[in-house]
Amino acid sequence: MSSVTFLGTGGGRMVVLNQMRKSGGFWLKLDNVNILQDPGPGSLVMVHQLRLKPRELDAIMLSHRHIDHSNDVNVVTEAMTGGGFQPRGRLIVPADCLNSDPVVLQYVRPFVEIIEMKKGLGMTLGEVKIEFPIQTMHPVETYGIIYSFKEGRLGYIPDTEYFPELAGAFKGVDFLIINVVRMKTDKRIRHLNMDEAARLIDEIHPKRAILTHFGLQVLKASPELQARRISEKTGVDVVAAHDDMCVNFEKQETQKWF
Repeated sequence: MSSVTFLGTGGGRMVVLNQMRKSGGFWLKLDNVNILQDPGPGSLVMVHQLRLKPRELDAIMLSHRHIDHSNDVNVVTEAMTGGGFQPRGRLIVPADCLNSDPVVLQYVRPFVEIIEMKKGLGMTLGEVKIEFPIQTMHPVETYGIIYSFKEGRLGYIPDTEYFPELAGAFKGVDFLIINVVRMKTDKRIRHLNMDEAARLIDEIHPKRAILTHFGLQVLKASPELQARRISEKTGVDVVAAHDDMCVNFEKQETQKWF
């Protein structure tokens, strides 16, 4: 079974700092390959609460260095490698996570194979193909990601402002996870708003789209209501993620762990 489990669905400072939603990123199980994407604050706690096994991770991936996406990267790297005593797995990150003011500590780097993300880079993990089709428009180096596995292709649009080339990079994906922090655009904050997310979903037109990484504006406006509105407008099956939610890509079912 291929699935995604949300270890948190909060985004933006106020939601994350006040833990109005959890902020641990999401765990992908694709063709028996396990990937932890964007382990923000509390990720390791959520991994254990949901009885997931960090020693079974094959890779940890950061879309970018901001703290709500990277806070737990070092501790989950240690957990993946048995405290560093059994080096294994891959850590896949943009270059600025490693260089000036690094978020990946020198201490954990010998424990894991480190790969720098670049636009156009492709790789395989087991039977899963991973591509980085586009660099998004965000204050730090940030990449969109496509995972190809037996049940189809999953696109992840992380933090970004809207720009015309974004939809084209994800054309043909079957499933889409998209970060939607705001209801209205604030040019100081380079994040998608809900109307822009709806436009992208309509243009990409996956079988299913999952909204996540909600800021305070979105929580006040009800993510579930926004998902229904986008679904009615686009004809795409759109759901709003919630903490602990697991989506089975094969059956397109959702469940809550507890």
